[in-house]
Amino acid sequence: MKILIVSTTFSKDEGGATGIAYQQALAMKKLGHEVFVFAGTRENDLGWQDKNRVKIYKVKNKSCRYITRSYLCLFNFRVQKEFKKILKEVNPEIIHFHNLYFQLPFSLIKIAKKSSRKVFFTSHDVMTFSQQKLTFFVGKKWNLKNIDQVNYKLPLVVQIRQDRKAFNPFRNVCIRYYLRFCDKIFSVSSELKKALNQNGIKNVEVIQNGIDTNSWISETEDVKKIKDNFDLNNKKVILFAGRLSGDKGGKIIVDAMSVVVRDNLQTVLLVLGEKNESVEKLQKDILDNKLSKNIIFVGLISRKEMKNYYAVVDIVVVPSVCFDSFPTVNLEAMACKKPVITTCFGGGREVVINKETGLVVNPLNIESLSDKITYLLDNEDVRKDMEKKGLERLKKYFSEVIWVNKIISFYK
Repeated sequence: MKILIVSTTFSKDEGGATGIAYQQALAMKKLGHEVFVFAGTRENDLGWQDKNRVKIYKVKNKSCRYITRSYLCLFNFRVQKEFKKILKEVNPEIIHFHNLYFQLPFSLIKIAKKSSRKVFFTSHDVMTFSQQKLTFFVGKKWNLKNIDQVNYKLPLVVQIRQDRKAFNPFRNVCIRYYLRFCDKIFSVSSELKKALNQNGIKNVEVIQNGIDTNSWISETEDVKKIKDNFDLNNKKVILFAGRLSGDKGGKIIVDAMSVVVRDNLQTVLLVLGEKNESVEKLQKDILDNKLSKNIIFVGLISRKEMKNYYAVVDIVVVPSVCFDSFPTVNLEAMACKKPVITTCFGGGREVVINKETGLVVNPLNIESLSDKITYLLDNEDVRKDMEKKGLERLKKYFSEVIWVNKIISFYK
């Protein structure tokens, strides 16, 4: 089949939706399909290029004010013109969109429907109905016993309050209109499907992301260098990876560390992510809690290097305090045989089975989070059991082969 994958950016070094789009392109190519990519770029590498035998056409992602994004995500004449040109050149049978936003507008879906046999859209997050991270429902009252009762319907008053001047009353209506031109919408988790349905988006099928475990085998020499460089030998190490924002739980993990180190002075938290304003704010909390020796900000790490950092840690913590659709960190950690403590908010608990392959917690409960971190650090036998079961579960339900085959079944 001739397949065109559309993504706001396309890179082997990025995670999230971009990383999944890249992974899908290579996997489809391995299966013998003719794969093309239409993607945005912030650099000057515009036009056609060939990487890993995948032909990629890149269009400029221009910056814009936040206030205009709710309009540009619906219609962008410049991008649409280039997209139509590529469709005539490629003449694809299948067009598969990954998250669209102001860089590449949702109107491309309608255009695609006129030029291909089937059109699909993978929803990686809540952007189809919310410009902001979904947080209005988050609270301490939720736990594993009652979290299924959450209603994700975004109230209009909340939407207006969070978007402020950027609020566009036509945004969500128009996006739902464009999504009607999809043969099927894929959701990366059952919990995200629930959120989509509750906000008026139907025709959704759950296809959870997969991972190739063979690509996450660490390099012994590189692991040794990391341990030596950061003085991690004979220490208990925790990993936090992702955007260093309040929604992803940056402050939460710092607060939890202030409790953990009381009984585990040699515990170290490795923070992987771009150093931004959130980091600067966290630095004050770190100094106030005397954690400078216990928290190391490594900076932004490429996807290729991540496996070596997973190898040096004892546990991985994903303390998101927003709707986190399907954190790929959970899959990566399990592929590297590391137990995960993940948030109860979103789709993480569809991968991490509480007390079997890891632990699920409401991260707003700092005491509970810190207790679980300490428990795993102090019990190596429990960690080893979780590591084994986690890898087994990953291979059984979340392999790249299973993921790709599910997608292909809809293409036929």
